[in-house]
Amino acid sequence: MNFFLLKGLKYFLILKTIFVAKIIGVDYVVRQLFVCPDFVIAYLLRRFGAAIGENVNFKGGLQLDNVTGDKEAKGDFSNLIIGEGSYIGKHVFFDLPARVVLGKECVVSAGVKFLTHQDCGDRMMATYYARKVNGITVGEGSWIGANAIILAGVKLGKLCVVGAGAVVTESFPDNSVIGGVPAQLIKTLHPNEL
Repeated sequence: MNFFLLKGLKYFLILKTIFVAKIIGVDYVVRQLFVCPDFVIAYLLRRFGAAIGENVNFKGGLQLDNVTGDKEAKGDFSNLIIGEGSYIGKHVFFDLPARVVLGKECVVSAGVKFLTHQDCGDRMMATYYARKVNGITVGEGSWIGANAIILAGVKLGKLCVVGAGAVVTESFPDNSVIGGVPAQLIKTLHPNEL
């Protein structure tokens, strides 16, 4: 495709999304992030409050939830921080009532879910499982395997590896390799092993 045509398409999509969002709100942008071309995603996230570093690569199908409508919702994407040089795979899901912080050069594989809140609403089960809202932090250089789930309050140190399909319910220090349901420490990476 012609470079100028591609550049024109990018600006058209961005301007259209911004214009429509002013009329019907940020939920329109949330829907567009799931279907828009990869090269538009970082700009739209930044435009609506996210802190996205340079050279972040989005694969597409980005899903954001609880940007509006939740008790802690801010009505923008300011709870999303992604460090420079990171990669975000297809169909990654960010639940944003609380902050999700990814350090620089993180790899987030396809289908990963970051869930910053757990709430069954005003139902009988709330007696046993009260609402929990807490941010998630992933240290720089970490790799989250496909379809892993990271729950509220988890802090992963630098250079951590989360196995595909893991459910991370607790925090782990730098250089941890974790996997399983619930995730457990498999081993610790040592720089001299490289």
